[in-house]
Amino acid sequence: MKTILAMASGAMLVGCGTVSSVQGWAGGPVRAGVEDGTAVVRYEAPRPGWTLTVDRSKVTGDTAVLWMTATGQTSGPLERTPIVATWRPEDSATFQCAQINLRLAGSDAYRPAAVGCGPLPE
Repeated sequence: MKTILAMASGAMLVGCGTVSSVQGWAGGPVRAGVEDGTAVVRYEAPRPGWTLTVDRSKVTGDTAVLWMTATGQTSGPLERTPIVATWRPEDSATFQCAQINLRLAGSDAYRPAAVGCGPLPE
């Protein structure tokens, strides 16, 4: 957890728009960022039809921390499919960074997947 927070702090200091590929998650590329007060998560799912859902969330300081589940078919040929999920707090909390913890449906363990500050590059 300290490593993730240090990475997010480092990203803010150097002004980069995104930090991704944090250690822990091995289920496909994940990127995170913040655009117009909304956390944006981009995930390369292994096959079409996958979804991302936010299971819980909290805003701590200037970081939105999201726990998400990736759900989809796990058998068949691989066909990387980009999907996007967004989250905005119900209250008026503001944040500059998003920290994503991800798990596959059926798994109990969330894994650190991405930390990003600012808009995602296209």
